[in-house]
Amino acid sequence: MHYLAELYYLQDTKDFPFRQAVMVTAATVAQWSTHFYAKLLAPKSKQGVQERSGALPRGAQDRESFVMDVVEWLFENSVIDDLFCLFLDSEPVPNPARVAKFDHHDDTCCWVLNLSEEEFAWLQSSWVNHGLPKDLFYPEHLGLCVPWPGTGLKAKVLRILGVQKCYTPKRWEDERLRAG
Repeated sequence: MHYLAELYYLQDTKDFPFRQAVMVTAATVAQWSTHFYAKLLAPKSKQGVQERSGALPRGAQDRESFVMDVVEWLFENSVIDDLFCLFLDSEPVPNPARVAKFDHHDDTCCWVLNLSEEEFAWLQSSWVNHGLPKDLFYPEHLGLCVPWPGTGLKAKVLRILGVQKCYTPKRWEDERLRAG
């Protein structure tokens, strides 16, 4: 099942521990992965290694430690924290024919997890154990798209054209609270 990033936390919440969220998520998903691919998209320097890939170590502790080192490498060598490419999967990556278990193509709005319900429940426990919200990601089908809101001419034209505004579950909840 595909799970999407709850952008309310990742983009709307000040001082959200983004690095910790990536570390915990990657380390947990690494348990079910055998391959990785990491690439700097906004490198601090054009010199040196820009991407890394291959098989993950076999042992669970070694695999977790290795993935945490890769994530640290991405953060330490990127100008922008959330602009990187990282895939973790049980098959060689990247594979354009499938979504990886941990699939972060470029920025946070495109971050997807492809996990079983059991794996996702395990990941949620890991988030909670590390002080992160249980709903950091949500099942893809829970996103909500509505006709473009507003009363002006621009809004009416956008609705006629079929343009929609899409919300994550927390953003929709926040929108409804503000609307009264």
